[in-house]
Amino acid sequence: MLPVLLIIAAISVVALLAFRWFERYRYTDAWRQSEFRGVAFGFLMWFGGIFGHRVPPPPQAKVEFTARSGESEPPGSGGAPLPDQAAHDKE
Repeated sequence: MLPVLLIIAAISVVALLAFRWFERYRYTDAWRQSEFRGVAFGFLMWFGGIFGHRVPPPPQAKVEFTARSGESEPPGSGGAPLPDQAAHDKE
């Protein structure tokens, strides 16, 4: 029983020290330029994938149309409007 408790204590101390080191390391320039950053992100993606977690999709680009001077509306898309009924709904 005592060896198991010693192993648990040793792992806890090592994990705490590693976490504290990483907490300081990730705000340095070495972190921003290291290959470890990509490996760490890859590991998190793999580990999260085990439990079904996925990264959310990137935000969609916000497109804003601007009118030229003198125009009140931006130009249309140029395509025909879509029909009210889809093709497979026809009898």
